[in-house]
Amino acid sequence: MGGPLEGIRAIVLTQAWAGSLSTELLALMGAEVVQIEARRRLDSWRGSYDGPVPAGLRTVPTAVHAWNCSPNFNAVNLSKQELTLDLQSEEGIELFRGLIPYADIMVENFSPRVVGNLGIDYEALTAIKSDLIMCSLSAYGADGPWRNIPGIGGTIEPTSGQSGLLGYVDGPPLNSGRMFPDGVAGTYGFAALVTALHYRNRTGCGQYIDLSMQESNYGLIGDAVLEQAATGNVRPRMGNRHLTFAPHGIYPALGQVVGQVVGQVPGHAGGEEHWVALAAESAQQWAALCAVAERPQWASDTRFATNEARKLHEDELDAEIAAWTAEQERDEAVAALQAAGVVAAPVLDGFEVAADPTFRARGYVQDVDHPEAGVHAQFTAPFRLSGTPLEPARAAPLMGEHSEEVLSRFLDIDHDDYERLVESGVTGKGPPPGYEG
Repeated sequence: MGGPLEGIRAIVLTQAWAGSLSTELLALMGAEVVQIEARRRLDSWRGSYDGPVPAGLRTVPTAVHAWNCSPNFNAVNLSKQELTLDLQSEEGIELFRGLIPYADIMVENFSPRVVGNLGIDYEALTAIKSDLIMCSLSAYGADGPWRNIPGIGGTIEPTSGQSGLLGYVDGPPLNSGRMFPDGVAGTYGFAALVTALHYRNRTGCGQYIDLSMQESNYGLIGDAVLEQAATGNVRPRMGNRHLTFAPHGIYPALGQVVGQVVGQVPGHAGGEEHWVALAAESAQQWAALCAVAERPQWASDTRFATNEARKLHEDELDAEIAAWTAEQERDEAVAALQAAGVVAAPVLDGFEVAADPTFRARGYVQDVDHPEAGVHAQFTAPFRLSGTPLEPARAAPLMGEHSEEVLSRFLDIDHDDYERLVESGVTGKGPPPGYEG
């Protein structure tokens, strides 16, 4: 593809979100990433063979197979190739082992016992390729008392302490509802892999990366963890407020129709509720907020005269600000606040984020043409590089799309042998032989 990781090859067993994101970022950086999936056990983010085509795609003539049209799968597997292999079969495992000499990286995100049971753990694979970099991305790491407990973003939020901080004042702990820890762990996994590549370039040695989703997410609340460890104090839930600054919150606003996005419902207005995020982190910003709002009485009110006073009277302060923002067009209010030096941003929904002009200009959001699902906005690499610019993202692969090509290129499997493997269910496309639903 071109890019800083051109010439690097990864053979990966990632699925769902965290693992797939880490290896997608490798692919977007120019690495050749061959994702392996089993015909008889679909990636959970593909869905199932019996599931319907997503409702928004049912009028798209090319959207034939539901498992190739999953928005979740197609969002985190950009620019990859896909090979199907049945790793429960001896022949499938041998084909997998045969690919390892051509790999720089292997990534998996099973429970820790799985790769050992299959005979493809780090010790076994480095006997084949001594400088291999392997990353195991699991919920709680490869050792310790929770090693075999499965986990996803929704269970990692409470076990990493995030849910204890996420919620409203005097309310119960909450989850984000967006499986947030998966994205964090996937990004950490990518960072660990490129760091390991740098280490190998300097030393010639590969390494094993044992990445815990739970531990990755501790870093986002490190200050609260240290506070409890050092003082015994358990930080309370504060809603959208800040420990130090006031105001700091999300306030209601009037709506405004946003620009069109590929695949978006025409006239979509960002939902029925509209909100402004704003904060005043200094006396200058507080004065600017008062001026933009045309509320000089806020500046003269002793309850709001200093940051300390505003923190003591935060309920009254938030009520005053909410009454003002509720009468303002969201984007107009944000523009005025930003121009005055106040920290402010619109709260965007998914469609609005996809249409954001900054994300578009930076190439973070790209319209990608998938052979079955069609053209849709996708989030790609969240960085730009001056010396090694990234190529445009390619669509996520169809199930088994590159199986014959990969097996032929690396293992000299001819067409007749490939067809035999398809008939036996070791590789191929779509449901395995004998599948009855």
